[in-house]
Amino acid sequence: MQRNDALEARASALYDAALPYHNFAHALDAVQAGELLVQRCRDDGVPIDANVVYYALLFHDAGYHEDHAGLGYATKEEYAAALACRVLADFGVDAQSIARTAAAILATRRDAVFQTNEEKAVRAADLAGLAADYPVFRASSERLKREWEILHGVEIPWRQWIDGTREVIEFFLAQDIRLTRYYLDKHGDSAFHKRAQANMRRLYQEKVGAESVG
Repeated sequence: MQRNDALEARASALYDAALPYHNFAHALDAVQAGELLVQRCRDDGVPIDANVVYYALLFHDAGYHEDHAGLGYATKEEYAAALACRVLADFGVDAQSIARTAAAILATRRDAVFQTNEEKAVRAADLAGLAADYPVFRASSERLKREWEILHGVEIPWRQWIDGTREVIEFFLAQDIRLTRYYLDKHGDSAFHKRAQANMRRLYQEKVGAESVG
């Protein structure tokens, strides 16, 4: 995966630092997770285009703060893909790689169907934070809550937010994005799934404990 400072500068300009979660720092975190996934794929002999993974993760939430519907796009992912295509064309990236990048960005939609190894890797890298150390996972949950409130102009109780988070995580964990041994070992267990489920249980237990005290 060949990093490009000039390309990252162009991508950075398409993100809003005022957003607590879907900002350029998140994109770079996803790129870092993608680098690890690409290396695991290579170690396991899984073919993958590292540049497509890099491009897609760099732009996967570009323009998140903008009114995508008002700009004529059905989803934020479609708008991000369109932004990526424009910038990558400016940088002379070939048409096939651009098309595969757009498809990988669209694979980050909640209800997306992901088929290629690149699409699976981008999907998995975007969700990598679910299996982070618990303090990181909880801080991300808090930032997502603040961001939701900013974008919707409505406050949501923390306990209600946790219930919603649990449903979202269960949905994502039910999907099959296994690329390497990390996602399915010889015992049929996934380190990613086990860590994400442990985080979800701990977050929910905190909610239950707070309710019993209250």
